[in-house]
Amino acid sequence: MKDDESLDSFRSSLDANYEWPCLFPFKFIVPKKQCATVLDLFADDPVKANESSSGRFIAYTMEMHVHSSDEVIAIYQRVAQVPGVISL
Repeated sequence: MKDDESLDSFRSSLDANYEWPCLFPFKFIVPKKQCATVLDLFADDPVKANESSSGRFIAYTMEMHVHSSDEVIAIYQRVAQVPGVISL
């Protein structure tokens, strides 16, 4: 989410589809060499992991209790700093 228009659109969509606070599902596809970095960001939250058939990536799924669309966006922005991560 690089530009302000995309960010505002995503925020509006979140606010239209969720009532805060709530459990929000996150899913990230992570290159295996970056797994520890991503897991450190979610140290206190339960994470489900599923390795890709090639073994090069791991898909992480977690539900986190969040209070607002801004908190969701902040989490996505934090994870986006890790090289090679795909956010779904």
